[in-house]
Amino acid sequence: MKRSSLLFALIGALTLGHGAVTAQTIGIGAGIAAAGTNIGQAGGELNDFFQQEQITYGGVADRIGFYGSINGRLGLLDFMRITADASYIYFQAAQVTLQSASINQADSTVNATFEVGTSMIPIYVGGAIELPLPIIKPYIGAQVGYTYINRTYSYVRGSDQLRDVDLSNKSTGDPEFGLAISAGVDLALGIATVEVGGRYTLANLFSTSGDDKPMRYLELGAAVYFGGGF
Repeated sequence: MKRSSLLFALIGALTLGHGAVTAQTIGIGAGIAAAGTNIGQAGGELNDFFQQEQITYGGVADRIGFYGSINGRLGLLDFMRITADASYIYFQAAQVTLQSASINQADSTVNATFEVGTSMIPIYVGGAIELPLPIIKPYIGAQVGYTYINRTYSYVRGSDQLRDVDLSNKSTGDPEFGLAISAGVDLALGIATVEVGGRYTLANLFSTSGDDKPMRYLELGAAVYFGGGF
């Protein structure tokens, strides 16, 4: 037998013996999300309105939001799995105050307060390892992915020049690429698996440029997976 054929035979025997593909499951999840101060950063449409002039603005207070997700997992061996999920995260509007801004590259400055609402659609894929215990299975994982960030702006108060600006109820999206770290436990309940855990996401880790600030948030919640079992 050729050495290459023998090698493939050994690999096949090892993977089959250890359960190469153990399960394929689909699940749904929900929970809360804690936003850092930069999740609702003004940016985007405000910069466009001021024709790329430098603007400064006050921070957005930490916000608690909510998320829902559709999750998939593919088990490898007895202790590894490939994971993928798509979520929708919503944070209530927070007030952002422009501290200085030039209009049409003029010398005059204005100030105003806007309400900035933020929602995100993150799509992530990665892997996890877990302890192959019968019922309660701790795990840790890491994922990389893409996040579409949508912001809505509403004028609250400020300089008269901005009272009727074309920003109210206008939305803009910014694509970001980042990394997420997760940990938690799986509860194998026979007909379903319940996952309880958290994920810390550095949403723009790989797409930060210029004066962009790091955007990070934490999710805590649970998901239920049907079929396959772990």
